[in-house]
Amino acid sequence: MKGLPTDKVPNLNIVMGLAAREAGVTYGQYVLDYRLLVEGNLRCAEKYGIDCYCAISDPSREASAMGATIMDTMDGPPVVQYSPVYEGYDISKMTFPDPADSPRTLDRLRAVEELVKRSAGDYPVIGWVEGVLAETADMRGVNNVMMDLMDETDGMKETMDRIFEYQCLFAKRQIEAGADMIGIGNAVASLIGPSLYEQYALDYDMRLVQYIQQQDALVKLHICGNISSLLPLLTKVQPDILDIDWMVDFGQAVETFRNTKTCVDGNVDPVTVLLQGTPEHVREMVGSCLAVADADTMMAAGCEVPAKTPAENLIAMNEMLWL
Repeated sequence: MKGLPTDKVPNLNIVMGLAAREAGVTYGQYVLDYRLLVEGNLRCAEKYGIDCYCAISDPSREASAMGATIMDTMDGPPVVQYSPVYEGYDISKMTFPDPADSPRTLDRLRAVEELVKRSAGDYPVIGWVEGVLAETADMRGVNNVMMDLMDETDGMKETMDRIFEYQCLFAKRQIEAGADMIGIGNAVASLIGPSLYEQYALDYDMRLVQYIQQQDALVKLHICGNISSLLPLLTKVQPDILDIDWMVDFGQAVETFRNTKTCVDGNVDPVTVLLQGTPEHVREMVGSCLAVADADTMMAAGCEVPAKTPAENLIAMNEMLWL
């Protein structure tokens, strides 16, 4: 990121289900106990050459703190059962405790602290928050939010303003716990076009990125899905790293962000290549990405690595990254 020589293209694969697998636990256990998350991350880094530790796990952490009722599952991510704004925007029904005072957000803070301790400075530790639009969708429901964007529903902006403040606080607490970087997950933004993104999400993404950078941390923005039409707008957001999903032309993304402050990261298909492909196929597709990369490009699957991905495919991907 500083333009200095390296011996390897960074491997920033996102592992959640895979980390639970490597820790030998169910995903339901993984998201509720930071010690299991830490163990899974350490094992994935050692076994598969992943060059970071990441506290990402599920989007219900902030939702729970803000008053949502969460249903835990055995083998999948937690589900928002009920939210105080599901039937309509009313921030008086929401809660905004310090992240250290809510069990699920506290668990992430503890994960960051332990990852920092275990990394001993050898790996960057990435904390995680949801983007404002994504967290609004977690609280309100994706279908409702899509309608709200079209109808300009009363109370939406006020609620998003308050969620923005809380995401800043949660990011700050993770930075105070030692996170070198904060990931921002805003996948729902890929479901809307440039016009709606510019109207409802761009400013929040810009301000959240700027706030985190002002706290002396780096930012990795993750918007999985086809964001080809959003790339020009995302140059204004200026995250330090932007994750690019497999359905986006990687060469186009690299060219769009050439000579900007943003490094692009991607974009191997996590399913047809990593999960279902062979090591030879993996090498071919990683090579295709590297062929259009520039000096600050990083490599990862376009989104989370599936839990059942063959180990030999992940090892083959990592072997391609040594310079």
